[in-house]
Amino acid sequence: MAMRHVGVGMRMLLRVWLGAVAIALLAAVPARAAESVRAGVIGLIADAGIYVAVEKGYYRDAGLDVKLEPFATSVKMLPVLSAGQLDIATGGVAASLFNGVARGLPILVVGDKGSTSPGFGTNAFLIAKGAWDKGEVRGVQDLKGKPIGLLGPGALSEYQWARLLETKGLTLNDVQPKYMPFPDIVTALGTGSLAAGMCSEPLCSSGIKRGAAVKLIEWDEVQLYHQAGVIFYNVDFARTRPDVAKAFMVGYVRGIRFYHDALREGGEKKEDLIRILIKHTNAKQRDVYDDVRWAGLNPDGAAYTQSVADQQQFFAKLGRVEKTVPIEKLVDNSFAEYAVKVLGPFRR
Repeated sequence: MAMRHVGVGMRMLLRVWLGAVAIALLAAVPARAAESVRAGVIGLIADAGIYVAVEKGYYRDAGLDVKLEPFATSVKMLPVLSAGQLDIATGGVAASLFNGVARGLPILVVGDKGSTSPGFGTNAFLIAKGAWDKGEVRGVQDLKGKPIGLLGPGALSEYQWARLLETKGLTLNDVQPKYMPFPDIVTALGTGSLAAGMCSEPLCSSGIKRGAAVKLIEWDEVQLYHQAGVIFYNVDFARTRPDVAKAFMVGYVRGIRFYHDALREGGEKKEDLIRILIKHTNAKQRDVYDDVRWAGLNPDGAAYTQSVADQQQFFAKLGRVEKTVPIEKLVDNSFAEYAVKVLGPFRR
């Protein structure tokens, strides 16, 4: 009987010893390092999903260390993405995107980063304050023969201006397009060298606030569910690190949903959102956000495929796109679909 008790005691001691060894071994194993992800951003309110995900720790929760790299435009960002020096980029749909993919650049559109939905927009058409005050321009029909500001041939704003002008029977040939960055467009409206122009928030609101321009019309009043800004993945990143690509999208969609909740609920949550945007965008003044037109961001993260296809056809007819590509080769919403499976449906 005594021998039996000794045997039981030895077995218990052995279990305790083995448990202690296991704990020691686990403690000796370093924690798994966060996956590094390089993402290019422009600094617009439409980038809110990314900024919120960084500040709220959503990427950290997903096991990611997201490093944000600022760029002036997506035109400068996409070559860096194509070269694999970025994993993720942000920017607008443009002829250069379609031409690049047709030539084999490793770029995928994987999500929405600025679209139009009722009450939400990404861009607005502005009229020079001087032209408005003099009664020279009070509507689209008054722009015939006058200088208008847009980013450049084949840019998103060329598509948007064409769609607006056609509502009054005009085309781009009926106006004088002047090409310049959005900040310069607002400046030119203030000096009177442009009669009208287009820009993105927060530049639109700040330009109006300082008396450079008056608002003609919001882009979402012209076309709903238009895909203006997008999230790009480098194809190699998406294919060789699919779990990381999925994790990024989960964090991003969480950021977008916080954005919508903050705008709907208001109060401290909205102030929290505004603090994040003040930190990361060029709109550093709190009062700008009282008048700003909030960007449309799909709370399910997916890009509007048909809108991207329509823009490709438009630029092809205009001669900006050399060769069209099958839309499924360009847009891949599977990462956003995965995020929705993880997070569930959005509470609208």
